[in-house]
Amino acid sequence: MEHQHQDYTQYTTTTFFNDEQFIHHILKWDDVAIAYWEQLSGQYPDKRVAMEEARTWILLLNRQPAYHPGTDKSRLWKKIADDIAVDEHRQQHYYRPLKLVAKWTAAAAAVLLFMVAIREMATHGEKSFSTAFGKHEQVILPDESMVTLNGNSAIHYARSWKTDKPREIWLNGEAYFEVKHVAIKNRLQQSDSFQVHVSDLSLTVLGTKFNVRNRRGITEISLLEGSLRIEKKGAGAFVKILRPGDAFMYDSSKQMLTAMERKAPANKAWTANELDLDGYTLQEILDVLEDNYGYQITLATPALAQKRLTGTVPAANANDILFVIRKVFNLKISQQANHLTISQN
Repeated sequence: MEHQHQDYTQYTTTTFFNDEQFIHHILKWDDVAIAYWEQLSGQYPDKRVAMEEARTWILLLNRQPAYHPGTDKSRLWKKIADDIAVDEHRQQHYYRPLKLVAKWTAAAAAVLLFMVAIREMATHGEKSFSTAFGKHEQVILPDESMVTLNGNSAIHYARSWKTDKPREIWLNGEAYFEVKHVAIKNRLQQSDSFQVHVSDLSLTVLGTKFNVRNRRGITEISLLEGSLRIEKKGAGAFVKILRPGDAFMYDSSKQMLTAMERKAPANKAWTANELDLDGYTLQEILDVLEDNYGYQITLATPALAQKRLTGTVPAANANDILFVIRKVFNLKISQQANHLTISQN
């Protein structure tokens, strides 16, 4: 395979994982490929870990058996032809009644739209967004700030933000914020700030990028850019100013704020459909599967709970994560509906 030279500066584990040249290099090992990727590793030494992680997942996935349809081609084509004939028959005999149904449906839709409009007007000026399990959604706020919601998460805010008050938003779940800086040069007022209310904390920022995760009574706050002020009022009151790269965890039951070992960039990996496993125990990974994807999980071998993984893995869906932990820890995973039972293989 002829290698096309390109810039790998921004490559991550997932990018290498999807790179056709890299896949060919891993699966079709030859002298030319070895020389090329050894040269690449020397040119981009900071990418060696990502390359090795991607190599591991490619080899694991390649061992899965290929899918073969149970129906042969001739039977499949006959089924398609039969389906076309049935469809044509339906169109000839039911076309006119369907036109009447379409008119009735349009009238019903108009009534439904009117009812939705009335309901929107009755929400007392509140705008809300939420995501289902396993889904992400990007929300553009009135000031053009952007919020990316993780699965099973929700935000709400006032429809018309007052210009003389801070921009405020309430979060439940996990979200990554990219806040617009609206302050005029050499002028900073309270109304220029942006506040996120989560648990019993208020997070105040200006132009900032940060991740907030609120699950099971624990709030994790990771600052990527800008500055962020954490404030708790009432019992156990405190104020903490974060700098870029800081990551802190707040336990609402203990009313205690502590620094996290896991680095701030690792905590936003989910926005790129990745999961950075550094510092995660197997139990914490299973918590993610429950909180973000809606599974109910029974760990039949409790001794596995504190096992740890390292590196970044693709996590476009729950199956990616389950595949990795099953292979790495040699686990048996049984599933009934959304309930998983996990034990040592």
